[in-house]
Amino acid sequence: MSKRTLMATASLCATAVMALTACGSDKKAEAKGAGGSGSATAEAFKGLAPAQISEKARVAMTKLDSFKVKGGMSTDGQHMTFEFSVAKKGDCQGTFTTGAASAEIRQVGDSAYMKGDEKFWQQMGSEGGSSSKETDALIEMLKGRWFKMPAQDAKADDKFPFCDIGTMFEKDEKDSHLTRKADTEVNGTPAVTLTGKDGAATQTLLVAAKGEPYALRMTVEGGKEPGSFDFSAFNEPVTVTAPPAGEVMDPEKLKG
Repeated sequence: MSKRTLMATASLCATAVMALTACGSDKKAEAKGAGGSGSATAEAFKGLAPAQISEKARVAMTKLDSFKVKGGMSTDGQHMTFEFSVAKKGDCQGTFTTGAASAEIRQVGDSAYMKGDEKFWQQMGSEGGSSSKETDALIEMLKGRWFKMPAQDAKADDKFPFCDIGTMFEKDEKDSHLTRKADTEVNGTPAVTLTGKDGAATQTLLVAAKGEPYALRMTVEGGKEPGSFDFSAFNEPVTVTAPPAGEVMDPEKLKG
């Protein structure tokens, strides 16, 4: 499970949400999107086209102070699960697992920290081209410790997208042809169902029809990276603290 794989997972979540919260509308989809006229769900978005509903969801998510995202996906032949708590100010914390490997991640301001188990660092070493001897040394050095990402990496464009609500729900100006399907529920909350295509993948966004129009679930079926993401714990407090200094590995010590 390399950093690139972690980035792919977080980026897929971000781009999938962005694709379904694009500003464009489809007149045919609008005509199909009425839903059941007698339902509370239909009344919640009465007269709105699918793209207008998705835009309401996008805006509602950007106004959140915090939320949780939990799910799983397959990428590069690996199935991964993840769970993150995210704060609007950019702090976040969570875990990734794939197979027998797992890693914890914390982002506090501009500082990002990663703590992996032995399997995780074995994969990182192997995928980075390190010899078995070098990988064993890395594992021993990082055993039970956090690795602080170098400052230039922490500020790079590919830092963990889960940690930036604005990035995850950035407005996409391209047209998005959406269709409203049958209304449903997510964990007891009534929701509308919006679907769209992205190449071979079918993306579905479930938007809360009670209370604020938050995104409740995103699924991607087909394509190269199928997955499912649930959003919850809206505006619940999230406090992320940096690991104790004595448990953090200085990246300078890993330079040859």
